[in-house]
Amino acid sequence: MKIIYPTLLALVFGVCTNAQDLTSTMHVSAGTSVYVSSATTVSAEQINLKSTSNRFSTLYLNEDLDASLIVNYDRYVSVIGSSGESGGNDLISMPVKVPGTVTLSDFLGYTDGTTVNSDVIPHSPTVATLYAFGPYSNTTQNYINYNTATDASVALNRGAGYRAASYTGQTVRFTGTVSTVTETVAISTNTNRWNLVGNPYPTYINSLQFLSQNSAVLDPEATAIYGYHSGTNVGVGPGTFGNFTVINNLTNSGVNIAPGQGFLVANNPSNATGQISFTMAMRTLTGTDDFILGRTASQNEMLRLQVENTTTRYATEIYFNEHSTVGLDPGYDAALFDGFNNSLVLYSQLVDSNLGQNMSIQSLGFDSQNAVVIPLGLKAVQGEEVTFSIENSSLSDQYDVYLEDNLTNTFTLLNTDDYSITPSANIDGTGRFYLRIGVQSLSMDDLQMASLQIKASEQTVYIHGLLLADSQVSIYDIQGRLISTTFLKEGSRVNTIEADNLSTGIYVVKLKNAAQERTTKVILQ
Repeated sequence: MKIIYPTLLALVFGVCTNAQDLTSTMHVSAGTSVYVSSATTVSAEQINLKSTSNRFSTLYLNEDLDASLIVNYDRYVSVIGSSGESGGNDLISMPVKVPGTVTLSDFLGYTDGTTVNSDVIPHSPTVATLYAFGPYSNTTQNYINYNTATDASVALNRGAGYRAASYTGQTVRFTGTVSTVTETVAISTNTNRWNLVGNPYPTYINSLQFLSQNSAVLDPEATAIYGYHSGTNVGVGPGTFGNFTVINNLTNSGVNIAPGQGFLVANNPSNATGQISFTMAMRTLTGTDDFILGRTASQNEMLRLQVENTTTRYATEIYFNEHSTVGLDPGYDAALFDGFNNSLVLYSQLVDSNLGQNMSIQSLGFDSQNAVVIPLGLKAVQGEEVTFSIENSSLSDQYDVYLEDNLTNTFTLLNTDDYSITPSANIDGTGRFYLRIGVQSLSMDDLQMASLQIKASEQTVYIHGLLLADSQVSIYDIQGRLISTTFLKEGSRVNTIEADNLSTGIYVVKLKNAAQERTTKVILQ
């Protein structure tokens, strides 16, 4: 990366008011970074910033340039394709913008002097005014393709994200000025919580600073950046799930957001709307590419579990680190991106305080490695064989990883064997599969005992796991007084006990039969 500091700017731009005007247009090649310090005069009429599929020029300003100086950014856009499982397209944003309103018609008319944007962005072969460019709607849960017949006057805004494509992998031009202020964009929850936003600066932005700044308005279960990588990283981990790369404190934390890069975030469900902020302090010259090529790094002990059928595969990740617990850890755990429909999906749910949120990334403390039972969820279609396997693991050899199938009452040691099923009906949910991680040489009795999970949500007690005999479930208050007794049948796997007659508080639930015994504290709310 080439960084041009003020002393070098004299060779390129000319510094101070009496500097020599070398040229009226300055070109900054892809991969080059230009840093302009305060009180520096840039003697040019235009600056053209270039990019390729994996290299982006950057322009870092400490104060506004002369108002008459035009900055153009030629932003690479991936080739057109399907936005579903097969990949294609790109998510982009405006790295520069003219003051006032910029409409769709304005943007389509921008040209680099050779090609106009409307000739780069594909349009429908049957509707010439319908372009492969537009925002994401969390009401319809689909991308919108703008139509100039009805949307020509729609305003494009800094901080907003747009799905776009090009015919062959080309650049589109943005033109205007560089923002030197905080930029904000509204996010919301409608049919779902997902919102498409984008980097408003012609620099990289620090991903973790962005998450820290916006943590209060992001969903605690999805305090992460979800970057669409165009299908080029499908099945590549860690931190990639389907066509998305996840950035949080655990995965891809060194990946910064490229200039003009769009990405998805989840609105905090406690508020109908929120406001994302991009600040000048987030800007950085450090970065190499966007999500289309992606970079991955792992500094934690992790396990990446995958399922695959004949056409596709999907994964979920479990991390162990010193910062996490068995409950929700905002910024470390990451919810499953469910803004689109996939035919094959794998996910986990929280070990503790599980309210049914599906997770792509679950983080646990190192002390959980000795023995932990993790609920898994699977979506798969009838009649198509699905195989579970460990795609990647940095766990020590002393730990065994078992997959429990409650339906078949089997435990498969995934360290040495894969596990395959052919569903007789569509599968979509949790309760059948569990992942069990612990020290080696666990007996079958140990595994069956561990398979019993007792949890509570609001005024209901849930008991998951195969009962090996008729069972008695007793609920005690915190003083040890027996409150209620329930009897459950041998062979049942999912049981619920309604406790709406009990007041809010902490209770002890004890399950006992001829072969199993489990006692757990729960909180009824």
